[in-house]
Amino acid sequence: MEAVITGIVVCSAPLVLLGLVSPWRWRLVGAVLVALAGVGTGAAFGVLTLSDLWVVPAGVGMNTSLILMGLWCVFGAVARTAGPLSIPGPPWLVAMVMGATLGEVPAAAILSVGARSPKGAARLALSAAGGGMIGRLGDPAMVILGEGHPMVLAVLLPLGVMCAYVVRPRSEDLVSPEGGNTARTRLVVAVALVALVPGAAMWAVLAGILGLAVLAGDRRGHVDLVSPTWNIIAMLLALLAIVAGLSEQIATGLEKVGEVADWMGPPALTLIAALCTAISDGTALALLADGTLDRAVSLDAPDLRIALAAGISVGGLGPLIAAGSIRAGLRLWILQVVLAVAWLGVWACI
Repeated sequence: MEAVITGIVVCSAPLVLLGLVSPWRWRLVGAVLVALAGVGTGAAFGVLTLSDLWVVPAGVGMNTSLILMGLWCVFGAVARTAGPLSIPGPPWLVAMVMGATLGEVPAAAILSVGARSPKGAARLALSAAGGGMIGRLGDPAMVILGEGHPMVLAVLLPLGVMCAYVVRPRSEDLVSPEGGNTARTRLVVAVALVALVPGAAMWAVLAGILGLAVLAGDRRGHVDLVSPTWNIIAMLLALLAIVAGLSEQIATGLEKVGEVADWMGPPALTLIAALCTAISDGTALALLADGTLDRAVSLDAPDLRIALAAGISVGGLGPLIAAGSIRAGLRLWILQVVLAVAWLGVWACI
């Protein structure tokens, strides 16, 4: 039994290490080293062998989730290369819509280029993060946990709007994006709308990748390879933790406390998920939550799914990292987390 617990601990630690290296300038190098150390440790403790790397996704029943997440990462990279969208309105609304359609991290990276200060970049990034909760393609938690569950989107949509509005970027924070392409804007909005249809997200993302590639003749730079590579490493480490048994342990713990928590369960779980995401990675936590839900058989699945999606969506620091404004935006991020916990508490009491 001790060997099993030790294996779970050592194979879960890389998720925390991934969070620690995420703000670094050489974050990708750090992530590669963490991944190599994680796989090596897993092999040393007998959690997996080299041949397992090809059969683990099917073995844990996550083939579809992994493919969808991988395509979403490519979509974000292409979207970031294509540049800003042509969206009229106040800065918070522009950032929110870009976060909902392009993804919170690509939107934060694009918007931060035009920000006049680190504080302004933080406000824009966190507004984009709020937008990540109002669409299927905005945040990894929404991509994975929202699949086939429209109730997740319905509950978190008001929260996303509130999170985007409460940080309210100022008009001087955002330089009007030049060259915002109307055709590209229509395409990504159409992709985001189609992705809301249950079962259509994968095909919508594929169409978005191809469409943006065609329309990116006026692209602003090289294709972003850092973010997709980072997300692939995050998925690998999430799978390692799932294979080690972390999901089963989380599911067992939730089942034990779920019945006695009553209405306090969703807000408490939202807070825990947000903090865990902040010290690790949103993509990895979304997959870990998906694996946990597959193994938790005696809980109210909608409540559990919504709370996890809210916590992971609001807790991720990815947009602030992409905007290079973690320190400037930390207080506003805490405000959004508090707002999410309060919203889930109100919803649980209704």
